Amino acid sequence: MIVSRAGLAAMAIVDCVMVARFDARQLAFTTLAEGTFGRLLDVCAAFMLSGLVLVAAAHARGDGDQRAAIWRRAAAVAAALGLVAGLVSLLGRPILALMGQSADLVHGGGAVIFALGLGAPAGLIAMASAVSLEGARKPVFVAICVIGANLLNLAINWLLIGGQLGFPALGAVGSALSTSLVRCALAIALVIGLRQVEGRRLWARSQGGGEARAQWRLGWSASATAGGMHALAIWLTVFAGWLSARSLAAYASCWVLNLPGMLLAMGLGDAIAMRVAGSDLDARGHRRWTSVRTDLGAVALVLSPFVLLFCAAPTMVARLYTGDTALQAIMASLLPLSGLALLLDGLSYSVAAALRGRGDVIGPTVIQLACMAATPVLAATLAFGLHMGVRGMVLAIVVTSTLRLALLALRQLAPGAAQHGRPQPQLEGQSAWG
Repeated sequence: MIVSRAGLAAMAIVDCVMVARFDARQLAFTTLAEGTFGRLLDVCAAFMLSGLVLVAAAHARGDGDQRAAIWRRAAAVAAALGLVAGLVSLLGRPILALMGQSADLVHGGGAVIFALGLGAPAGLIAMASAVSLEGARKPVFVAICVIGANLLNLAINWLLIGGQLGFPALGAVGSALSTSLVRCALAIALVIGLRQVEGRRLWARSQGGGEARAQWRLGWSASATAGGMHALAIWLTVFAGWLSARSLAAYASCWVLNLPGMLLAMGLGDAIAMRVAGSDLDARGHRRWTSVRTDLGAVALVLSPFVLLFCAAPTMVARLYTGDTALQAIMASLLPLSGLALLLDGLSYSVAAALRGRGDVIGPTVIQLACMAATPVLAATLAFGLHMGVRGMVLAIVVTSTLRLALLALRQLAPGAAQHGRPQPQLEGQSAWG
């Protein structure tokens, strides 16, 4: 699971680095599209991710029919949501204009959004299939497919971004087209792999019952929660665009560089949630929550190389990322703060995962939404009211991330906080960055 998430992070980094090396202005188009339309896809993906614990529980019972039914329902929703997202991508330019972005960002970012929309259905079906394979204890196959997708993405980027072997130089649009093509290939590979695992029952008639109701409830609640958080986080991208194209590129690039660490933390968090959800009950009927402190220590250890690198050598990282000297200077000033935010968000994700694994849903959700709601307000105050610019925005993320971690830790320590019902899945979108 960790390798798969690291592979997804590598793909995002390769896209941004190759576009940044081509042209910093094109990077602004890429980051604007990812910070707006990309978040819509994340909201849709939350439905797919919510089924991980249900698939794992069905696998533990040896119920292959239920595993297949969970995938069929998720795949149907993925196709429908992907088509909706594709239709939204047609309106990319007018939506960006309504957000107050400059004419240049509207034109370039809208073209990238349209290209990303072409692969939206395939990307969500790939996500649903990956969740089913991981829940069925086949993460190695998923990791192999993700590694192959990275290699394919690298090759297509090389052809389309700068224009090689007679192809036109498409810049940010070329990178987005590469992403859509790779998502199609990944969806095909993962569905074929899942068919090999589940056999003919993968296409059998869907079964209803409690698992179906649980999947709909968890899926839509996960999407609603992620939607609320991403709707708030979009404003951070909008604010950065208001400042300047380079501020937008620098802000979003710090998130991209945080992505490997955050996805590793998410992989560990999902593993924590699955372990806690599958733990035995004690004499009082409460779920045992052992070794969580050790788990959090492991998360901090995994994230420490990223944090140290961003704090100790921000200028070097910025120079490796882009050749634009103005963009390098902005990034170097932001990276130490973004590294701290990475550590705080990774720990918060893991604490929330453990809480939800034992059935505590409402409390962590309220905490996350409240802290996310405070982030754009504080960011606007620091960036525009106190004239701190994009650095004020990142500082706001650090402040609200600290508050979120503290509140989740208190929730974990509070006696009787857990709801001892059906274990709940980890939800996506706890970080203001992505």
